[in-house]
Amino acid sequence: MDAWSRAENEVVVAEYLAMLEQELAGQSYVKTEANGRVRALTGRSRGSVEFKFQNVSGVLIDMHAPWVEGYKPAKNYQASLAEAVEHHLSRHPEVMELMRQSIIRDAAKRIDVAWNVITPPTELAFPVARGVARPMHTDFVALEAANRSLGASGEVLILERERRRLAEAGRGDLAGKVEHVSVTQGDGLGYDIASFRPDGAPRLIEVKTTRRGAAWPMLVSRNEVAVSKDMADQYVLARVFSFAEPKVGLFELPGAIEDTCLLEPETWRALPKPGRVA
Repeated sequence: MDAWSRAENEVVVAEYLAMLEQELAGQSYVKTEANGRVRALTGRSRGSVEFKFQNVSGVLIDMHAPWVEGYKPAKNYQASLAEAVEHHLSRHPEVMELMRQSIIRDAAKRIDVAWNVITPPTELAFPVARGVARPMHTDFVALEAANRSLGASGEVLILERERRRLAEAGRGDLAGKVEHVSVTQGDGLGYDIASFRPDGAPRLIEVKTTRRGAAWPMLVSRNEVAVSKDMADQYVLARVFSFAEPKVGLFELPGAIEDTCLLEPETWRALPKPGRVA
């Protein structure tokens, strides 16, 4: 069939954002029913609608905003689809507020954590910004990175996991030396936890925590990138995801961050060049 029309894009965006609103509010919904409603109004196939939902996720990831879990962001969406998302959100501030609340709320302490340890999701590692959708006024990725309660809670989980891992490996002597250095020494070291491998070699862990899924972007500092490069054989970037789910997700990226992640500059420190005249 032909490219999706503006009217068809508005239909799919309305259904998608209704699902997102319910997900952020902790309510259940049925994806197949949403797909069916779009098919009834557009005449598109089930697969076409599913891929279009993924395109909407792609728009939202470019906006640095939450998307529906389960709809992996897809590239190469229409400009008119991005416009439809922006237009819908501008008319429905309640969705924006649900996004904000889902990001800023304090993290409840996790007890008896079950882990879902996965390999790094390299199939999701495509550049975020593709020059179509404009980031929102609120950068939800940055907003979540500033959530100290969530970040600290994730660090505590990894701290406890490292101590347990070493104790189970018969290295109780090392388990007792694992240090939460971002607390005891400050957050300028470029990593949060000083741990060990079972052979006693240092294991320096920077923890990044999200309530979102494994594909949600991370913010890393210039210092963290530099330290990971200088200490690549000791450095580990630990991504804790789905923090509020029954099973907390985890994957690890050992080595220099510039080698394990796609990095995109978000901001630059700027000063006037010497000798510049007005």
